[in-house]
Amino acid sequence: MTHEAAISIDRKPYRWIVFSVAFAVFMVRLDGYVVNISLPTITRYFHVGTSEASWVVLSYLLVMTASMLIFGKLGDRVGLKKIFISGYVCFTAGSLLCGLSHNICMLDVARGIQGIGGAMMMTGAFAVISHYLPEAITGWAFGLCSLANSLGIMVGAPLGGIITGFFSWHWIFLINIPVGIAAVLIARKALPDEKPAGTAKEKPRFDVIGSTLSFIALSTLVYGLSMGNESGWQSPVILASLAIAAVASGAFIYREITCADPILDFKIFKNRDFAFAILTTLMAVMLLSGGNFLLPFYLELVRGLETEKVGFVILIYSLVYIPIAPFSGRLSDRINPRIICAAAMFMGLIACLFFAFSLSRPGLAPAVIYLILLAVAYSLFFPSSNHFVMSLAPRENQGSASGVYTTAINVSMVLGICLFESVFSNSLPEGVSLKHTSPDQFVSIADLLTNAFRVAFIVGSFVCLLAFVFSLFTGRKTSKL
Repeated sequence: MTHEAAISIDRKPYRWIVFSVAFAVFMVRLDGYVVNISLPTITRYFHVGTSEASWVVLSYLLVMTASMLIFGKLGDRVGLKKIFISGYVCFTAGSLLCGLSHNICMLDVARGIQGIGGAMMMTGAFAVISHYLPEAITGWAFGLCSLANSLGIMVGAPLGGIITGFFSWHWIFLINIPVGIAAVLIARKALPDEKPAGTAKEKPRFDVIGSTLSFIALSTLVYGLSMGNESGWQSPVILASLAIAAVASGAFIYREITCADPILDFKIFKNRDFAFAILTTLMAVMLLSGGNFLLPFYLELVRGLETEKVGFVILIYSLVYIPIAPFSGRLSDRINPRIICAAAMFMGLIACLFFAFSLSRPGLAPAVIYLILLAVAYSLFFPSSNHFVMSLAPRENQGSASGVYTTAINVSMVLGICLFESVFSNSLPEGVSLKHTSPDQFVSIADLLTNAFRVAFIVGSFVCLLAFVFSLFTGRKTSKL
């Protein structure tokens, strides 16, 4: 792909498509974070504990992650436009039910409905760009989606606090209603009509059994990984959850190998480039999610910052990321995105090692430099990775490839948090635990905490090294599957 090819195509006819897709990514990520700051208010409103309130977040993540493969396949069968717009409708309806919830159980169910809509929107978003846009400008579109993703994460917490403080927690969901209706109307007009290949009589029956097994496997896996640290990895519930995930995964693999029209065609992984691109993304997201989980603890416990000041420090990441992501997307239209991904992961490796070996220094400089380097690395990585992965999938399998990609991202977010937390906890001396240490005692164990943080980020740098190596194993050309 040449620079001349990228600039010779008029982007104007595609702007509303990209806007519709980017806004879907923004809404899904926003609602993943906007509720977090309102959880204390929700617990008081429904008179429940923190464990019950955690399901307001967990139900959204569980259902969305477990549904992505299913809706990716459905997008290929019934049409990407139908799935994408249906996702907007489902997400908006779930938001309405969330805002009208009169007990915690109804809110959890409504958040699950939101998660279904979110899965349809996210899997549809990546596939729509690759399906409808010329390849020479898909990097530009993915860059804007990456920007929307970052904005959703950055705006979520403060917006949730403002709405809850000035109005009520109900309005963090009800505000989605008019916005969602407008988004549906825009998407209906912006996305061209399409006819999926083949007729209903020519297609094998939809793989209901495979869909059920994939949902069970992914939901129990995400639940077990998410709740393992809180409930204990040896608790019967967690062990049973992971055992069910393992059995369901085995049954799912066998079913997909023998099914005429599988939810996940494992032939997709015979393409070495696609397989290593997915592995690269999985490792990259593990580092990002795990590092983001531990960094606030470091800033509060070791550096003694108050919560609001921690928020301002971490905001540096988004402020650096936002202006670079669109540029990175356009860059991947001109330079092989594989090269950009490899360079970005090498920079992430340097950032992680720098922080691991400098976090004992006084002041905030190590954390600030780490966040700046990491933001540059990932603002280069995500648009290029999105572009590269989706360019490897044929047009008729864009939905399935998007389902695999987005599922890998969501699962790796949970894996990263579990890895970093486990390494950190196991690096503390026996008898030392954050749960049983009062705030005034943190000063006396600062060196022990610093060492545990260092070990965790050294392990994180190894994960990033794997991402860098995997990115080198991908091919030099974006050949189709």
